[in-house]
Amino acid sequence: MNEYTIEEIQVGMSASFKKLITKEMEDSFRVITGDENPLHKEDDFALEISGGNFKGHVAFGMLTASFYSTVAGMYLPGKYSLIHSFDEISFMKPVFVGDELTVNAEVIDKDEALKMIRLKIIIKNQDNKKVSRAKMKVLVMK
Repeated sequence: MNEYTIEEIQVGMSASFKKLITKEMEDSFRVITGDENPLHKEDDFALEISGGNFKGHVAFGMLTASFYSTVAGMYLPGKYSLIHSFDEISFMKPVFVGDELTVNAEVIDKDEALKMIRLKIIIKNQDNKKVSRAKMKVLVMK
């Protein structure tokens, strides 16, 4: 876990990490949220409604988006983070069990007076295809 203070963070700093999406992650997320939508657990349903374009059920978009929290809490700034808001968040492609996601974050703005940074984050799958992106404001508490 990084421990960047607002003084240490500079525009252009970046961080990256990988996450493999597993069935256990999906099951845990389902228990936490109570989301039982068949799109997220039934391969046949997902194939039917996608016209055969999906390779199985779709992982929860918000499971993918939970890695935005990992960016702030572990990397930029790390220990002293408090997510303030999202300027944008979008999901471009579905994610499936077995996908390996790469999360790339970059500091694109810094306001020392407000102790706030703005991050641009892009999540890509193992085929280097963007699956999600966001711009997020994070308070740096120290």
